[in-house]
Amino acid sequence: MSIEQDEMESFELVFSVQIDEGRILELLVDDISSGDCVWQVTNASGQVLERSEIYQDQAHCLRDGLNKTLK
Repeated sequence: MSIEQDEMESFELVFSVQIDEGRILELLVDDISSGDCVWQVTNASGQVLERSEIYQDQAHCLRDGLNKTLK
């Protein structure tokens, strides 16, 4: 289960990487309150294809996002 779009309002995009022709991995961080982060995969038009649970460690978030998308 992942977090809903309305829970993402305070998260800001801090990193993105093109995975393939149609997918982008994004790392979003909640800098305003907690520093929590999530990774998400979007298509070329910005539609979210997959989103993670909230992580408290940004390095683990990025690692897991990369591992998930590069399989």
